[in-house]
Amino acid sequence: MYNEVQFSQTTLIAWMSMQEDLWHFSRRELAVTVMSAFETGLSSALTYFAPRRMGKTEFLRKDIVPYASEKQWAVFYYSFLDSGDQAQPSFQTNLLSFALDIGAIQNTAVWNKRVKKMAGQALGFKAELEFDATELTDVGLLEMINVLGKHSKILLLLDEVQELARNQNNEIFLARLRTALDINKDSVKVLFTGSSREGLRQMFSHASAPFFHFGQNLDFPPLEKAFTDHLCDVFSHVTARKLDKEDLWNAFQKLEKVPQLIRSLVERMALNPGIALADSLSQLLSNLHEDRGYPNQWHTLSELQQLLVLAIIRDDALFAKEALLVLRNSLGVDAIKISTVQSALRTLERKRLIIKSYVDRKYYLEDPNFASWVASNFEQVVPIS
Repeated sequence: MYNEVQFSQTTLIAWMSMQEDLWHFSRRELAVTVMSAFETGLSSALTYFAPRRMGKTEFLRKDIVPYASEKQWAVFYYSFLDSGDQAQPSFQTNLLSFALDIGAIQNTAVWNKRVKKMAGQALGFKAELEFDATELTDVGLLEMINVLGKHSKILLLLDEVQELARNQNNEIFLARLRTALDINKDSVKVLFTGSSREGLRQMFSHASAPFFHFGQNLDFPPLEKAFTDHLCDVFSHVTARKLDKEDLWNAFQKLEKVPQLIRSLVERMALNPGIALADSLSQLLSNLHEDRGYPNQWHTLSELQQLLVLAIIRDDALFAKEALLVLRNSLGVDAIKISTVQSALRTLERKRLIIKSYVDRKYYLEDPNFASWVASNFEQVVPIS
């Protein structure tokens, strides 16, 4: 048993690095539900939405991948988050590496156009291959997925897919991808994730969107108290110190149930034995607001946009007579048109600060921690009487 004297910070950091999986909270039940939908033919595609840092990627890599592999699925993971303008060639390069890795493609001469030099990575697999020509085409993408569909059960995990909607140059690529997935939906299943409702709406909800009505769009289930209880148990095992489960659960709620943030809080507690949980939480929130630039973000908004953010947090009926009167009085104008409010809301959507729910038709702030910062810094966040 380690004690606080013997268990140095250096030892703790090294131990936590080696034992990373120990901190992972298994969501196997959710993984079973997802894979059952695919295996029974109930679904061929699902899309999970949650803001950044809510545990989607960890769920894909540490829950879906191992369970799907147990069920004899060949699993391909790719994140579009940092691919930028190289999303198309990077995705196709990685998909070809995956196809070669699992043996779906054995003779590279079948491809009409090839890359001269390609470095690919998929789920830790790396390869450098020599080819004759200069590029993979969109036709190559369609052919690859056709070949994969004939090879075995294929599961594509496409993370942060809304990034493709940022660039209009991806329209043909997205159309080809949908066609390929439609053709092979019996054997190629796909799980999309996204952290921007506006970005996902551009891909899945517009009548003209490339993936309109393609699979079910679902909210990623938030973690509950069992998760923070698990962190407390691991914390006690690692440090031989107690961490109150109710206190950590309350802190998790103050952090808007963001798993990455509560993990950071627990790490702070582990590395600083003398710090109280309340002090550690206060420091974390202060750093969070500064690091994400909430004050600067707020000051880039026009006065009307700021007032609308406040109204959204208050859950005002934005176009009701009372709400428009508040806006008019706050701005010091004689009248305010509904079209002016609608224009400001569209601007906030384009900035990806707010999103509109297609369930209750209400607007919400995309970053719940930004909403908390605004609510704690402005007295105007009170219901209209």
